[in-house]
Amino acid sequence: MTKSKEIELLSVVSALLILATCPAAKAQDGDGKKVRPASHAPIKDYGLKEYIYLSKDLPHVENKFWKLVCQMPYNCQFQPWIQLKAPEGRLISLNSSNPLVLYLTKTEKYQTKSGEQHYEAKHWISGEGAIYTIPAGVLVEAVKYRETGYDTKIAGSFECNDNDYNILWKKGARTAYLCLRDHFYDCPDRERVGFWGDGTPELDQCFYAFDTASHALCKELVRRPLDAGFYPGQQLEFLGKYGLWFYYMQTGDLESIKLVYDSTKNFLFNTYRFGHKNQWFDWGKDIKDIAVTEICFMYIDLKSLKKMAELTGHDSDTTAINKKLDSIKSTFNSSYWKGNYYMSAQVSSPDDRANAMAINAGLAENTKWDAIYKNVLTKYQNSSCFFDRWVFEALCTMGKQDYALLRMYSRYRTMIPCSFTTLWEHYDRWWASRINAFDQGSSLNHGWNPPVLLLSQTIAGISPEEAGWKTYHVFPKEAFLNSIKVVVPSIKGDIKVNLHKTTTKYSLGLISPPNTKAIVGIPKGSFSDLTSIQVNGVTIWDRSYIGGVNGISRAGEDSGYIKFYAEPGSWNFVATGMLPIVSPKPAAAVPMARQKLDKKSWTATSSVKDSVFSFNDDKISTEAANAIDEDHWTGWRDMTHKQHPMQWFLVDMKKQQKFDQVVVDNTWALWDSPNKYSVSVSHDGKKWGAPVASGSGEPGITTINFPEQNVRYIKITQTGKDTTYNWSIYELDVYRGKNK
Repeated sequence: MTKSKEIELLSVVSALLILATCPAAKAQDGDGKKVRPASHAPIKDYGLKEYIYLSKDLPHVENKFWKLVCQMPYNCQFQPWIQLKAPEGRLISLNSSNPLVLYLTKTEKYQTKSGEQHYEAKHWISGEGAIYTIPAGVLVEAVKYRETGYDTKIAGSFECNDNDYNILWKKGARTAYLCLRDHFYDCPDRERVGFWGDGTPELDQCFYAFDTASHALCKELVRRPLDAGFYPGQQLEFLGKYGLWFYYMQTGDLESIKLVYDSTKNFLFNTYRFGHKNQWFDWGKDIKDIAVTEICFMYIDLKSLKKMAELTGHDSDTTAINKKLDSIKSTFNSSYWKGNYYMSAQVSSPDDRANAMAINAGLAENTKWDAIYKNVLTKYQNSSCFFDRWVFEALCTMGKQDYALLRMYSRYRTMIPCSFTTLWEHYDRWWASRINAFDQGSSLNHGWNPPVLLLSQTIAGISPEEAGWKTYHVFPKEAFLNSIKVVVPSIKGDIKVNLHKTTTKYSLGLISPPNTKAIVGIPKGSFSDLTSIQVNGVTIWDRSYIGGVNGISRAGEDSGYIKFYAEPGSWNFVATGMLPIVSPKPAAAVPMARQKLDKKSWTATSSVKDSVFSFNDDKISTEAANAIDEDHWTGWRDMTHKQHPMQWFLVDMKKQQKFDQVVVDNTWALWDSPNKYSVSVSHDGKKWGAPVASGSGEPGITTINFPEQNVRYIKITQTGKDTTYNWSIYELDVYRGKNK
């Protein structure tokens, strides 16, 4: 069975499972390809919208088949719309430019009537662009798209002085929104399956990204009946502080906790079996120390179950729960501690996932943290972008938030600069555990990416201490970030924090909503010497607590923070002292202001004939024109050979133009960058001088700079060799400096 067939089968089977277990899901269409929204799902119609870019100026007609490629401002759930004038019986095709939608939704066809008419696609699809395939003689007068989506809005925000993390937060929020509809999707294009593994971070992100309308989906996931046959490891990840207890702390919804208590206890006490195959805790690399990982999650879940028992009147259960907790804790170190890290007999080297969870569970004493950090967490990156959430949190628990942010930046290095507005299923598009194995079928919008949660909750440090945000804390772990501005849309109202630090001052502004009590922590670790703290201009701490501001009181002190209670209102904390302002992350280069040249009239050719490649039993075009249509999902690929010298790609700009930069983007086929390249230019397309630039390609985006040219033709020649990957160009852009 091919991988695409395996994924398709999984999609159908899993969707049917959701039908049986999730009240938010309904039956599939007759072809088994599309899960319809639940009748009660609050889906918002944003109305017909204008595309932000059309590959052809309208109205437009041709005497042959032609394609109209249209761009939206971001990845969304949409239905293409077209207005046209045509003879009767011409067949028009409408679909997303994202080929992954073909796993679930075949290209929609419309047969024209005679004369003026308009048509809107019947089924929603997802993507950042639409492709209309138009027959000869059909005049296209206008095109639009109807965006729909779950009826919630992005109400939270995160901004800091390093734009890489701002991009990750925004892309993460867009990704999470795109994975909401009638239930939490793993992705809206390839599967639309309600895995608990994807649902856990999606639920968590709702409380930091969206308004309270999103909480209905969270409630449905909490109340969904458990199923031991459907990846039980994912349910184990959900049933403790990262799922059930997280939801309760955010909402205070005790009724739901009462409803699921018995089934949760039964799953943890009787249903779950250690050591079974296909538990599924993570993708990532093959070194998966499941024995350590699952015992840590069980310990976390049991601690949450104990709290649930005390809340719901099941106090008599705490004796049995304590017995299980004590059994795990008393044997954990003797079973798995190897002197410098935790490791079971399942693996031959330590796993960053397992060691991170030992810290998160509280099973690893802080005397072991340095060894784990030095020997595992700084040396291994087995976890996927799903599980890196827990590695990040473990690093921050240890006070290693600088490294946590560096690791996040490093691992998202290809997602941050790319044109796609969402975060992907796998880092660098490597499929599952096969290292360096590019997978064209992995989605580029996958809800399990955690930057929204990690930046707002852990780095900004805003989290409830008491269910329903009656009491919450602001304990920043800003690391090398010098400014943070964040909004958390709690059920009590927006919590707004504005942090700024210099070499002498640490300012923390807080707007705290009614009916709350905040605990504000001034982080000691940000200072080499902390001398005083003011609130709203009044000194309340001068190496010891003084007080003197109504609404502010002392909340204690620990190794990490000097803490104060704050009543609802607007507060400005200013701590004075000496702060080392250094960053281990290189500063981003300031981009030169450039003008992108208009490509609508251009043509492109290559060293091979235009062709197709197989994708999920469909044929995807690889014609050269795809590389200049302004859509980064469509592209040109040389499917005749792997990379070899003298492959070329040529652009005719139709007139002489000035330019000094070419950007080659093949993010969709990330590892198809040219092994080596040279760039030549020509006035007439016949005479070519010495190359104006040469070098090696970069994964995803290759930026090529050279002295200003003033010519009509550009040719890129692939001069290297790669026996694994084809050469692709998914979009080619040409720039000149704005001052030229």
